[in-house]
Amino acid sequence: MSKNIEFENKAKAYLDESLNELSPDITRRLQQARNAALEKAKPRSLWSFFPQAATAAFAIVVVSLSFNFNFNFNQNETTDTVIAMETEMEMLTSNDNLELMEDLEFIQWLVESEQYAG
Repeated sequence: MSKNIEFENKAKAYLDESLNELSPDITRRLQQARNAALEKAKPRSLWSFFPQAATAAFAIVVVSLSFNFNFNFNQNETTDTVIAMETEMEMLTSNDNLELMEDLEFIQWLVESEQYAG
């Protein structure tokens, strides 16, 4: 561990001494690069994020509307099927009309007449 600290101290001392030997042109360019890096690192205002936020909000709205439209479109198609299934389930689970359920021909006629009526 002491070798690492010793190496770091020697490297720091060597680099500090070499700073004094740099030409003014290189020193000026290093200062310009440092200033440019600090300028980029400055915190941005909230208004600078507006284009990205507006684009994201627009995309969310478009996707939400497309899902909603697609869901409503498919819901209309399945409504008839759901109603028919509910009617059949009510007929099958009803205890009141047990005698009617035993008469399969009547139930078949009833289902066919509902199909032609709807």
